[in-house]
Amino acid sequence: MKLTTFTFLLATLVCFGARAQQLWLYDNTNYKAIYFKEACDLIAKNPDLVLLDVRSPGEYADTSRFIASRIGRLKGAINISVDSVRNHYNDLLAYKDRTILVYCSHSYRSRRVSKFLADSGFTKVYSLNGGMTEVDREPAAAFPCKASLYTTKTPYQLMGPEDAVAFIRDKNNVVIDVRSPAEFNGTDTGEAFNIGRIKGAINVPKTSFDQAIPGLEKYKDKPILVYDLYTSDAMTAAAKLKDAGFKNVSVLFDGFDVFLMHFPSSSKVRKELITAAPPYRVTGVREAVDLINHSPALLVADMRPKDQFENKSKLTYLNVGHIKNAINFTDASQLEDYLKGKPRNTAVLIYGPSSAAARQMNGMPPIVDLGGLCKRLTAEGFTNVHLLYDGISSVVWDFANVDGEQDAKNILTDHEGLY
Repeated sequence: MKLTTFTFLLATLVCFGARAQQLWLYDNTNYKAIYFKEACDLIAKNPDLVLLDVRSPGEYADTSRFIASRIGRLKGAINISVDSVRNHYNDLLAYKDRTILVYCSHSYRSRRVSKFLADSGFTKVYSLNGGMTEVDREPAAAFPCKASLYTTKTPYQLMGPEDAVAFIRDKNNVVIDVRSPAEFNGTDTGEAFNIGRIKGAINVPKTSFDQAIPGLEKYKDKPILVYDLYTSDAMTAAAKLKDAGFKNVSVLFDGFDVFLMHFPSSSKVRKELITAAPPYRVTGVREAVDLINHSPALLVADMRPKDQFENKSKLTYLNVGHIKNAINFTDASQLEDYLKGKPRNTAVLIYGPSSAAARQMNGMPPIVDLGGLCKRLTAEGFTNVHLLYDGISSVVWDFANVDGEQDAKNILTDHEGLY
């Protein structure tokens, strides 16, 4: 999926303006937003259903110049990109009385098109929550018709977190980490990159991957899983392995960060499969929701600038409300001062607008070095420090797109009129 999740969504929001967030207001009003299992039922019950893929032609054909956007498609889908829907309106009129399931990569564009069609008199319009991103993340059990519907031209397979666990546990398989040695060993100067690694993984940095391929020949007939922090570097490396004749190559879809946050920090999976983790807890949306709901004394620290916290940012896509009961600290020293004298077992949940690592990868310094802040707090003796790694943007996206995380909306406040 990712240029990084946030980078792609950021670009989408910039293109569509504040309306991209507000489109969620229209879910299940004049069109219906549905999850995979519902989509499978819908397809089975409507043999004349129209699948409408509103991504770019390159994304649809797995030829996008952004390798991370090559994530497959649904068989039989018609491709009309979001920016050409109006020009093809007369073509779409032929399907006005048929059931239409619209999808894209993350379900921003599909919502936009679904609303347009519904406003234009189409009466049976559905948008697939999460789009191809969630299709690729989920195992077949969560998307029963995936095996018969999904297709891709990529030479490697994309593997979601659940399937990756089974793969990693099989000691006959090979796992390759293409991050830098510093990230692999947890010694990078950017603390946001030091979030651990998969036990038993071989470090073959992307910068020397071509030269390392001959040394990997002994694994040519073994199943291989390649990963990086996000996805694009792993996809590039996997394509090179396939070109070199390696038979069974997969990519950890959406990267190591998504894999990590799919499982709670105290889970058996993390303890069994992850090593070199930071001293604080790298936390995903599901764990954050449970933490907030079951920890009445929790300190929630919003580390965004004040204008974002108050929904007054000139960049309207950053105005997404905040987590309930959060206190806004605009720099690390404010939080550290606040915690002076507090018990060292105080539970703390820290978040920013998005992943600090995503910002750094795109040449932007983090607003606050959240990884560094969490590391300092644990060094000071705080034993229950959680970092919501992908920030509040992940909560906003997950509640609307990830089946089973709809309740994440309940931990958000001050978002009236936004979603």
